[in-house]
Order: sequence, then C-alpha cells, then structure tokens
Amino acid sequence: MDYFNEEEDTDFLIFEKNNVYIDYNSNLFTFHNVDEEEKIIEIDLDNCEIKNENDKDNDVEDEIDTKTDLITLSYFPLCITHCNITLCYEQDLPQVLSNELIVQFMNIYTIINNSSLICGYDSLGGGCIINHLHFEFLMLDDFGKEIPLLPIETRSSKAIFETKLKYKNETEISMFDGTTTIKVSQMNEPFNCWKMECTLNKESNSEISAMENLFQNSMGHIANLILTKLINKAIPHNLIMTNQGRTFYIIPRKFENRKQLLNSCWNDLAGLVTCKDQQTFDKIQDDDINKFFKNEISIEDKTFEEINDDIVKQIDSVFEITKF
Repeated sequence: MDYFNEEEDTDFLIFEKNNVYIDYNSNLFTFHNVDEEEKIIEIDLDNCEIKNENDKDNDVEDEIDTKTDLITLSYFPLCITHCNITLCYEQDLPQVLSNELIVQFMNIYTIINNSSLICGYDSLGGGCIINHLHFEFLMLDDFGKEIPLLPIETRSSKAIFETKLKYKNETEISMFDGTTTIKVSQMNEPFNCWKMECTLNKESNSEISAMENLFQNSMGHIANLILTKLINKAIPHNLIMTNQGRTFYIIPRKFENRKQLLNSCWNDLAGLVTCKDQQTFDKIQDDDINKFFKNEISIEDKTFEEINDDIVKQIDSVFEITKF
C-alpha cells in the first residue's frame, strides 16, 4: 500500500551512522519545540488516565510532573489518527526502549479501546528523526475496510520457541506465573524479523483482569531481551504492535540511507509504504518494494541467525521453553 509523502522538512536532525544511542540534547529539536496547536492531549500511561486542566492546577508549583505523556500530531501523517506519543515527556528521555517503558506504553491499548489501533517505534538509524522518546500510532480503520490487516500480518513465519516464562529455578520469585504463553517466530521475507505472539492460558486460575495485565509484562520482558541485544550490537530496529498489543514485530535492520527514494520507517516496513517523490510513487511496483526491503533493509542472514541462537540460549538458561 503506497502513499505519496511530500518532501521532508530539512530542519529535522539526521543522525550519524553506526550509532543507535545518543544522549538527549535539548539544543536539538525535541517535542518541547512543537507548536501548541499540534499538541492534542496529555495522558498518564502509568495509571491509564487522561489528564485535564485541573490536574495541572493542582500540581505543586515548580514541581515537574514526570508521569505526563504527550500526544501530538504526526509531522508526516498517513491518516487523520496518525499521532506521536512522547513518553515521560518532562524526563527528556532519548530514543531507547527498556522493559519498563515498553510495558508502560502498552497501556495505550487500555486508554484507546479500538481493535484497529496500530503502534510503531523507530530507533535512531531506523527512521527516527527526533531523539526524544516517542512512539507513533494510528487506526487502521482510517484506510477503509479493504485493509483489515497490515501486509506484514499476512506473511508466513516459522516458529522458533514458545514459553510460559516459568523459571527453571523454582526458588525464583516470578511475576509471570505461567498465565501467558509467548511464541517467538522468525520471518525472512522480504526482510529478517521476529514475530512475537501472546496468548492467555485458559487453564490458569488467575482472574481475567489480572491476566490481561500480565501479558504486558511478558511481552515487554521478551521484547526487551531482543532489543537489548540489538542496541548492544548497534543494530537499528523497528517495533510494530498489532492485535491490541498481543503481537509484536521486531525488525533488525541496516542503517537508514536517507538518499533512497523510499522511506523505511515502521509504517513502511509494516506495509504502508511511502515514497519521497511523485515520480517514484507513480512507477513503483510490489517487486521493487520487496527488492528494496531485501537489499537495503534486511540484515544479513548469518547475523540474524547468530542473534536468534543467543536469544534461545539466554531464555532457555532461565525459563522452561519448547523449541520448534
């Protein structure tokens, strides 16, 4: 699915190559610089609350509200609901994820109860142009009933392992308790990536509401393990969340070449592909897009398999797993 994107604003920072972590820098463009009319609403993802003016009035003078998450309009919107959400807005965090931040962000699915909600994240070198911790989201419904699923959701995958995150060491105190099962698969066309799927175990005695919360911890834990390996290896990456947060796609990738005629942000890799000029948009074919993904985005098979092996070994050393 292709959507023409007007020429990008040259005022945005282009990050240096071979670096996926850069400290936050207030001298560069951040979400503190957005115009007031671009700000939509402040929320508190930690507590699944929408903030209002009374909350601000009740704050202690000069005290920074570190729980504020800011929703703003996307600079390059694909549809009317395409927005940015800056996590812990006042903490000025750089564009790097952790287990806690992933779990915190997943509360967006509680605040926005819409089954077509799609969320995405670009690392530095992977399409991100603002080093101020943020995700993006949009409603797939905006594209009409003819797009019930993202193209990435229709591609085949091969299961690697699944786990209920039960510790092998029974003396370990667990926050997972076997109430969820995480299945990790690999996808190799048109680029190498991981697919994570979470299911709630019906045989569990836990209350359904508690299980709903636990799946976020489970998904966050496994996703963070994979992302940490990519960060340590200085590999750019994209994260896509679908199925109300129960399916993740983690895409390790080559560093973005901003001179290419196709964009390569999370939405492009999900299948909502955008072009940088009208001529490319008019001529581009599916085979051209798949070739671009394979040659310019996908990491080498050998590197992908090495990371795969590391992930399985690390999880197998701690948790009971089933290998496929």
